[in-house]
Amino acid sequence: MIAYNREWLDNAALQEEAEYAHKEGCISAEEKARIAAAYPSGFYTPNPFIRSGLFLLTAVIVLFSLAFCCLIFMAGIEKAWRVLVFMFGLGVYTVLEIFIKDKQHHRSGVDDGLLWMSAILLLGVFNIDVDIPAWMHCGMIFLAAGYATLRFADMMMSACAVLAFLGVLFYLYLETGSIARVTVPFVVMIASLLIYQLARRWCRNEKWRHYTNCFAAAEISSLITLYLAGNYFVVREVSNEMFGLHLLPGQSIPAGWLFWTTTILIPIIYLVLGIRQKNISLLRIGLLLAAASIYTIRYYYSILSIEAAMTLCGGLLIAVAYTLIRYLHTPKHGFTYQPVNHAQLFERLQAESLIITETFSTPQAPARNTDFKFGGGTGGGGGAEGAW
Repeated sequence: MIAYNREWLDNAALQEEAEYAHKEGCISAEEKARIAAAYPSGFYTPNPFIRSGLFLLTAVIVLFSLAFCCLIFMAGIEKAWRVLVFMFGLGVYTVLEIFIKDKQHHRSGVDDGLLWMSAILLLGVFNIDVDIPAWMHCGMIFLAAGYATLRFADMMMSACAVLAFLGVLFYLYLETGSIARVTVPFVVMIASLLIYQLARRWCRNEKWRHYTNCFAAAEISSLITLYLAGNYFVVREVSNEMFGLHLLPGQSIPAGWLFWTTTILIPIIYLVLGIRQKNISLLRIGLLLAAASIYTIRYYYSILSIEAAMTLCGGLLIAVAYTLIRYLHTPKHGFTYQPVNHAQLFERLQAESLIITETFSTPQAPARNTDFKFGGGTGGGGGAEGAW
């Protein structure tokens, strides 16, 4: 299903692990070179700066080409613009497949740009100025993003697929009745938790090793949506806009205490689990959402002025950071202040040792010396002439 060469993807992953191991001093430059020679990858993958530039250049070229086609067919563009955009989107997708198969582009910026532009053009035909239910809009985005994830293993597409799926669930559930307006946040939270658990489980499956980054993006997206579905600010404002509650300033939503509880507890749970599991993603998301919780509390209950609050919080963060730096200067309980190039490097040393071992050439038997000739010989052992 995946468009890229699977063997080259595995080799690229091995080379990346070897690069990390070399930076950590686990292997020498010669050993890293042997790994690269034994497991070559023919992909064109530039550095992030060139990739960003190629992405922007590809998007500009596609847009200008579409504008040129619109100028050519200007006479009937008002009636047949959907056909033109659809055909142009198919053409962009065809070019994407050619660049991957023939030019061997992989995360080069060109394939990223072609993928996103083709998806936008093809989805725009069915989602712009079309009178269909909202869940159908989300459903088409989910199908397109899901296919792009399976075909091209794109991280952002996997995140879009998660959000679109939750959108389908959200709008379909609202059509079940009035009780859905009260319980829909909990449905989204449960669905997000299930997506996170599935992504964590499938990420460990060797069969889906090429989609590791996609599963990571799905985990992050589901963790954030789980929090947003239980955030008091989000629930109150969405309820006001979509369900017409017309709440006055200072007026709370039904069961507001419950959403205040989830607003405060979820980031704390993320931080605790991140510390126990040594999961850097949970730690970072927990810290980010803790800041969001503080903003939510301050939005409705302002105790100090903005200047005083920022000064107090800044001083507190500096003190906590300084304390942790001093405490973790010597690694403790699996945490360290020292920079590590790869979080899971030392857990994979055994696999890397195997890779290094396989790169060494198999010892060959010494070559036979053909210059030596048996003599005539007359002893009990016989000789070349067969005499005794």
